[in-house]
Amino acid sequence: MSEDQNSSADDQIGTPIGNTQEQGQDQDDDANSNYDSNEDSIDVQDLADDSTIDIKQDSDNENENEDIGDDKSEEKHNVISNKVIIKRKPGRKRRPNNDYGETPLADTKIPSKKNPKIDSSKNKKFHLHLLEKRRLGRLKAAEEFAKKLKQSGIEKIETLTVNPTGLFQPAMLINQKNYSSDYLKKDSQIFAMRNRKEIRENAQTTTSLNNTPDFQEGRGEANQAAQDEDINLGDPSTTIVIHPGSKFLKIGYAQDPNPILIPSCVAVPKNQFLDTVSELNDNFNYSKDQSEKFDEYKNELLKSFKERMRFYKRKVQTNGHEQVLSFNKNSKPEDVTEKNDIEDVNRWINDPQKKYFGSDAIRCSKENFIIRYPFINGGSFNIEAPYYRTLSELLSEVCEFLVHILTSDTFQLKTSDFSSYKIVLVISDIFEKSHLEVMFRLLLNEMQFNAVAIIQESLATCYGAGVGSSTCVVNVGATQTRIACVDEGSIVEDSIVSLDYGGDDITKLFSILLLQSGFPYTDLNINAAHDWILAEKLKKDFVTFHDANVTVQLYNFIKRVPGQIPQKYEFETFEEVMLAPLSLFYPQVLKLLKSEQLAKYKNEQVKKQLPASRDIFTSELNDWKSIAQADCLNKNLYSETSDEISMLKRTLNIHLNLEEIRDEIDKEHEIPNSNYTSLEKAIIQSIANASASLDISKINSFYSNILLVGGGAKIPSLDFILEDRIKIWRPRLLSVNSFPTFYKKLTKLIKELPNYGKTNKTSEEEESLKKAIDELIKTEFEAYGPILEQQASNDSFFPVSILPSPRNMDPAELIWKGASVLAQIKLVEELFVTTADWDMHGSRILQHKCIFTY
Repeated sequence: MSEDQNSSADDQIGTPIGNTQEQGQDQDDDANSNYDSNEDSIDVQDLADDSTIDIKQDSDNENENEDIGDDKSEEKHNVISNKVIIKRKPGRKRRPNNDYGETPLADTKIPSKKNPKIDSSKNKKFHLHLLEKRRLGRLKAAEEFAKKLKQSGIEKIETLTVNPTGLFQPAMLINQKNYSSDYLKKDSQIFAMRNRKEIRENAQTTTSLNNTPDFQEGRGEANQAAQDEDINLGDPSTTIVIHPGSKFLKIGYAQDPNPILIPSCVAVPKNQFLDTVSELNDNFNYSKDQSEKFDEYKNELLKSFKERMRFYKRKVQTNGHEQVLSFNKNSKPEDVTEKNDIEDVNRWINDPQKKYFGSDAIRCSKENFIIRYPFINGGSFNIEAPYYRTLSELLSEVCEFLVHILTSDTFQLKTSDFSSYKIVLVISDIFEKSHLEVMFRLLLNEMQFNAVAIIQESLATCYGAGVGSSTCVVNVGATQTRIACVDEGSIVEDSIVSLDYGGDDITKLFSILLLQSGFPYTDLNINAAHDWILAEKLKKDFVTFHDANVTVQLYNFIKRVPGQIPQKYEFETFEEVMLAPLSLFYPQVLKLLKSEQLAKYKNEQVKKQLPASRDIFTSELNDWKSIAQADCLNKNLYSETSDEISMLKRTLNIHLNLEEIRDEIDKEHEIPNSNYTSLEKAIIQSIANASASLDISKINSFYSNILLVGGGAKIPSLDFILEDRIKIWRPRLLSVNSFPTFYKKLTKLIKELPNYGKTNKTSEEEESLKKAIDELIKTEFEAYGPILEQQASNDSFFPVSILPSPRNMDPAELIWKGASVLAQIKLVEELFVTTADWDMHGSRILQHKCIFTY
């Protein structure tokens, strides 16, 4: 080959590789006799020194390479012993192998343009001393890193040579560098979401099966059974909302605009309870003759009434009471003919042949029936009532009561249809876990409803009223008044207060005041069913807080006694219409109205069958406990504390040592069972503790959003007098606008004290820290005193606002309405507890399916 040719080939392809190339070329000339002249050729030298490859391509074959580029791109190249082997497509002509059984490198096809040529200039040689230097450097760095690991205490020690001492060997640690996980990153890994997805998929499957021929022809019995079991949890038309109360049970479909109010009572014939009938009578004397203690509390009510009228410059008749007495004593009844009587005269039930429920039970005479109330205190079972001999008797009566309502003409359901319906149950803010779990068992296992979800009363109230900010909910019920603060969709546990008086106590007091004012119906006895209905109607029509209506007024009523002709009476009232509801702020008079015999009697036999819930590990009571409730029971109120420094210390103690205070409440110790704190003081205590446990700046929002609901909240102008009473009794320190700023500054200074965050403090360190905190509080409060006096003189206080119920909505039905709102939103699908969930997990499922901390 000439020098010119060599130089031209070098320019096109690369530098030739000496004699090896020429020898390979001579061998290829003999082997190419059976191939076309357009075949490609590559010359390769065995490179052990510089690992470079030079490729030579015939210039005459460029066009052919472009035409068959697609075929060549599919060929796979392997390098074995520094020689390239081509795996050709089936059917393609092969060239004979060399002596080693391999295709010569010279026969290898030139790669397509997709495979770039190897540039030998990039593969540079490195001297051995440089490589050795790098290796030693890496070893030295590894030794330094191992020393640092050993000093930090995280050195890894291999113990493979040590024999295991037990049956189970420790598992190898996971290399986090090469490890990844999707734990809790998918909806299928969350229990509630997975359950909802399965139910939805089953619902879609059964919906599509409805259109198949085998269903229409009756050949899909098995699939039809599965269809009946798969219920769409998001369908509000099959959701029933139940709000049990001590006097009324509110029930209805989630899509109904208003619930149905049914008296939650059962009338049982007296002949079944001859052994206990003497223990059921309320022996309190509700006549006009009362004790001196009652007169003392009544004079306190009169004093407050006159002060209020004087403050608002309302003139009070001096001889009003004497005028009322004179008129009522001379009032004579007038018979009402059947034609003029709107209501049915013969509506009372006197035949004790069977049980009666709801409205029928109210019409049963107490001479022949025992009126039993299965619910008490916001939906708990009435286990303290003496007329239940066993727990099973009480639970069976609850089931009978609910079945009677759902199978009545109002709902027209069958017991076999219960499995197609879901229940949203409203429970009290401070609920008893043992009672709630038994209620779940009744609804899911005994009555066989498909699923049950629960919501607390105060949270349901916010849903019904459409209030989203921090709110203080005041629920005035029939036998209890409950207060709770709601913040960011959850109830503040330490703010819940349950007062043991309500609308029924106002009815009892009002009837006594009427009798003391010469009420013409002198035989009024509220223990009788017909007289209690009359007293309730009088309270609903005439009781008020409106100052303008507190004058001598003329009213009338109709007395209806079973078996007698109705009679119409006229009577006058004066201050009684305001004194009776004023007892909400002076509840000691209501405490006297409780029957001493019923208060002392406890049905210990039934209580033992349903004990309070206890923690499975510590055996301690695990029902909800409230700091505000404990303060009210122990008479430790902010509104009755005059020392502002001690008040400040209490507030700081709740904020800094909340868990310790809760532990003290959880301990079993003797505390009063009844709470008769006045309404405005209980609200102040609830708001103060809620703000101290959360954020003190929220106190303004709680005072500005006080939501008044319940049947007892229907008294006219109750919101105005409640607002005035709160402004009078709330402490000055916790009411000024600058207090949150001062409180946060003081809290920050306390946390910066030495040894404050230390866990294991000695007794000396605790004493010194306590003294330092007391001195800091005293010093900072003295500096804050002038600012407090200045703002107090300028009336720079937090505003107090009582929110009314939404327009055209009964305050007594607002809680039920809020639960029906929950039943129609998508969130409820995650709250439903199905029968399968309850059978598998029991009460543990409530920890995952409640909107609050169970």
